[in-house]
Amino acid sequence: MDTPPLLRDLPSQFEPLRPFLESDLQPYIKIHVGEEVEWLNAAWDGDPLEPWQSKIGGYPYLPKETDYPRDRETGEMMMFLMQVNCAELPIIDGLSLPRKGILQFYSGLDVPMVQLSPEQHRILYFSEIIQDRNNLITDFSFLGEFAYQREWYEGIYSLTFSAQQDVFCVTRDGYGKTFDIPEELKTLCREFNGWLNEQDDQETIDRRINKLGGEVEFHSYVSETVGDAKGQLLLELNHPYDICDYFYFFIEDSDLANLDFSKVESYFMRT
Repeated sequence: MDTPPLLRDLPSQFEPLRPFLESDLQPYIKIHVGEEVEWLNAAWDGDPLEPWQSKIGGYPYLPKETDYPRDRETGEMMMFLMQVNCAELPIIDGLSLPRKGILQFYSGLDVPMVQLSPEQHRILYFSEIIQDRNNLITDFSFLGEFAYQREWYEGIYSLTFSAQQDVFCVTRDGYGKTFDIPEELKTLCREFNGWLNEQDDQETIDRRINKLGGEVEFHSYVSETVGDAKGQLLLELNHPYDICDYFYFFIEDSDLANLDFSKVESYFMRT
């Protein structure tokens, strides 16, 4: 994994802090969103990507006899956000994602903003991938009623992934992370935090915003409510079709180890 820009471009006066910053590097899986490859039209009759491909938008991988997810409160079909072919993911420490199968994320259409909710989003996991289309749902015209009467993302994007690492100086536990440093470096650490706060961090946000694992990218749009989420960050997504929309999913370590995605907490923000 490459050296993160914070350490690569660290001002010389803060060099004494480098060992502490390096010891706090956290790995994550960067989601690289490709160019839009298709636009779903009114007939809902075209997805150029394979059913089992990692993607945002389009149609999900769904074996026949699988019930399409519905909002438990409204009964409406949920919107397919994205799916990950887990075999394509790099392996990183601290995030026990499955190494095969398909992991999918869905959203309801009446999602309360800036609230943690286990109900308004859904995650499906298929441990085995069937590549015989005769055994998969391929006609998604039943979604048309929901997709075109209600707000629905229409772009389709392919995804790739890479292992990254970075220093997350702002965490859900508090605005500024406190490093275990000697007394003689504490003044320098405060100066470092002040310098960090003065930097234009939009480049950092853009670089890290779409990811699996790591820490939440705290920016002016994220409410403190996110700090109440249980477990670790599973997914952070800034949707490419509407860049004002942010999705966050959190999961307990034990649930992830057991591949139990039924209790994942979610959070939605539109700026």
